Amino acid sequence: MEGGGILSAAALFLLGTLQALHAQKNPFLEQIRNFPQEKIHVTTDRDAYIAGDTVWLRAHCVDAATLEPLTASRYVYVELRTTDNLLVRRIKILQRGGVYAGYLPLPATLAQDEYVLCAYTLYMRNLGGDYLFSKPLSVNPYRQPEKRRRRTAAGPFDVAFFPEGGYLIDGQPCRVGFKALGKDGLSRQVTGTVRDDRGRTVARFASRHAGMGSFEFTPRPGRRYTAECVQTSGGKARRFDLPEANDFTFVLRVEPNDTSFVVSVRSAKKWRPQGLKLLVHRCGTQCYYKEWNPQHASLTFLRDELPGGLYQILLLSPTGEAYSERLVFNRRDEEAEVTMRQEGTLRQRSKVTLHFEVRDTKRRPAQGDFAVAVTDRKAAAPVATAGIYSTLMLSSELRGVIEDPDWYFAPDNAQGDEGLDELLLTQGWRRYDVPKLLRDEYKEPYYPMEAGQEIAGRIERTAMFSKKKKLDRYTMRLLVPRSGYATSAPIAEDGSFALNGFDFPDSTTFVLRPTVRGRTITDARILITPDSFPEYRTLPRLRQPDPTYVAQARRYIEQRGTADMRNIVIDTVVVTAKPWDDDIDENAPEHRLAARSWNAEQIKEVSAGTILDFIEKMPGMQVMGRRVLYRGHKPAFMVDGRLEETINMLSKTEDVVGESANWGFGRMDKNDKLTMSYQVTPSFHLWSDMTGKNDMNTSFERERAGEKREIEYTEDLDNVPDCLYYPIEQVARIDLIDRNQTSYWGTSLKGGIIAITMKKGKALAEAYAAAPSPDVSVVTPLGYQTPAEFYSPTYDTEEKYRANTPDYRTTLYWNPVVKLDDLGQATVEFYTSDAPTDYDISIEGVSRSGKIIRKQQRFPPAP
Repeated sequence: MEGGGILSAAALFLLGTLQALHAQKNPFLEQIRNFPQEKIHVTTDRDAYIAGDTVWLRAHCVDAATLEPLTASRYVYVELRTTDNLLVRRIKILQRGGVYAGYLPLPATLAQDEYVLCAYTLYMRNLGGDYLFSKPLSVNPYRQPEKRRRRTAAGPFDVAFFPEGGYLIDGQPCRVGFKALGKDGLSRQVTGTVRDDRGRTVARFASRHAGMGSFEFTPRPGRRYTAECVQTSGGKARRFDLPEANDFTFVLRVEPNDTSFVVSVRSAKKWRPQGLKLLVHRCGTQCYYKEWNPQHASLTFLRDELPGGLYQILLLSPTGEAYSERLVFNRRDEEAEVTMRQEGTLRQRSKVTLHFEVRDTKRRPAQGDFAVAVTDRKAAAPVATAGIYSTLMLSSELRGVIEDPDWYFAPDNAQGDEGLDELLLTQGWRRYDVPKLLRDEYKEPYYPMEAGQEIAGRIERTAMFSKKKKLDRYTMRLLVPRSGYATSAPIAEDGSFALNGFDFPDSTTFVLRPTVRGRTITDARILITPDSFPEYRTLPRLRQPDPTYVAQARRYIEQRGTADMRNIVIDTVVVTAKPWDDDIDENAPEHRLAARSWNAEQIKEVSAGTILDFIEKMPGMQVMGRRVLYRGHKPAFMVDGRLEETINMLSKTEDVVGESANWGFGRMDKNDKLTMSYQVTPSFHLWSDMTGKNDMNTSFERERAGEKREIEYTEDLDNVPDCLYYPIEQVARIDLIDRNQTSYWGTSLKGGIIAITMKKGKALAEAYAAAPSPDVSVVTPLGYQTPAEFYSPTYDTEEKYRANTPDYRTTLYWNPVVKLDDLGQATVEFYTSDAPTDYDISIEGVSRSGKIIRKQQRFPPAP
């Protein structure tokens, strides 16, 4: 193409496709294969809270390039931090059915009014703190403080200047972006004048939004330039030096308009070296990559033929170094079409029905789900932080903090496009180092895609530990006393170990102890790897919210009185057993039918390190390595009322990983073959054997969850449960059940049953506190959050309608998962409160095809 001209997007993508076909490999595709990336947006029921409220949330995790929902990471971590980056609270949300949904109870003692909600997956930490999700939350104390901290706009501020393309060039018209910030991290609106070193005015400027703006002037050789800036709110003027010109480089000039953006190359010289290359890409998708023809005046890219999103334009040297960079945003078909229809009235305690219909850009029914929140307009301030569109399309792509990103995309904002272009003059795209990947220098992730819970660490030799012994001969064993779950992992030569392949809720206690040939090591010390946290470079700040909303929210709490429903959550897990405590149920069959029993005090009097050591000293027992006999026959083992053979059997069976079972009765035939029946129930525990040993033969047939199954295995007299190698300090009671009493469990066992009751909670902690052992580690790492359901009262009967319990909810309805049917439609219902007011309805989500679902509407609609 000679001179300037228009290059259509269709031609650009065809060119990129042909290049990919003719080249041995596409560096962008290779980088994405080596290091695919995630983005997260967190939807909350609102943005302003009172201390003691609960933040209800849904994390949307998507592919960074396509925006299609991702569930490869098993957990999303959500943190509440102060603006000084101090951690207040942290939760770990487990992916369930493709959804990350949870809640964050706010301590009632919170006194500050500014906090930041941060979210990430472990894998996202590979990009650093700039690309982790964060948004400010307003949290006010229940009681109005006597002295309210005020933030004034006047005071010290700094202004940074960013020449387009990276440099000023003498003799060429240059556009310069600027950004003004106060010492508190918030923007300042400023006006200014640019003068040269002779005092002549060459430009005037004023910030448009969030302290940012731009101006244009033509630098002259040998001149220095200074900007004198003053805040629009008043205060002293400050002077700042502009960057010096660089006449030995080349810079990009981009002129955007409503239909296209025009790219040209500027330099102080009239000649340009051969081999300059122009690269245009969107989120790693290569759109244009070709040598820049010095005869070209410019290239024009048509917006209508380009996908929506953020584009990076790079001018590269013949060796692949970046001379100049420019960012451009293209608005296109990133959003699904959402329509909403309401039925009902604002009468107190009346039903409201919301009908939603979502279609993609081709008017086809969308598939997927979204979160919906309905809030009281008088008590919940309007959304003041980033919505899902601005997060996924803009904030997640740029380094640094984007203040008020929704402003750029407001439908009634005539200055949004100009303001967005000025933002892109001051921010940089750094998800991939493009010049490096063009040289086949690909970035590799350090943190893995997290597939399950892990406890890692190492064992350390103590003074008495023999240094001649190789550590890789040992095994680290893990036990969960509350559930009886046990697993193990080999210890490496350097003493390190990693136990994984399981999932447990938060506050679960794990006990670890190294063993060798089934025996414990009393002269080794366990060091657990502590949790690590990402480093956030900068956290966003929130403008002071309107105090009228806070006052109304406080009045609602006062009106509720003792019926305060702010922290009512409905646990979705049905509990069928009594809570664990330190007491032993003497009426339990394993205790009631026991021929002989030993309590914790009696066990303590016997010199034993492990449960197996104690069993060896029980009358009638023979212990030879991993073989245990009682009066010549192998006994069964029971832990907390559950036959332990079933646990070992499952830990050897890969086909039932990820399931747990309700165990029924077992029967033993004349050939010593035991058949156990069970019913599969959903579970998040992964049963696996880390030792690689195969101690029994199993055969089974998988059927649907909820149906009964049977497993048969041939008894191995040399096999005993792994839990027998755990410290005797964990045991609250041991019972010996004679063989003539085993029929209660559906079978007759010649060796009887050895029933072990483990200590729980406080008793277990006290046992280790009283007799600490360096070779035993009791840890309670962060586990996944137990799911809960938002409480929203219904008034579907006359009795409920006339109930005297006051109902003043700030959030009337929250549902993190509203699923669309085959027609792209969904319906939700909720009941109004006792407060006659208008409501704000907000939905956010991402369809399966990567289209953003968002809608904000008032009920009743504004006239």
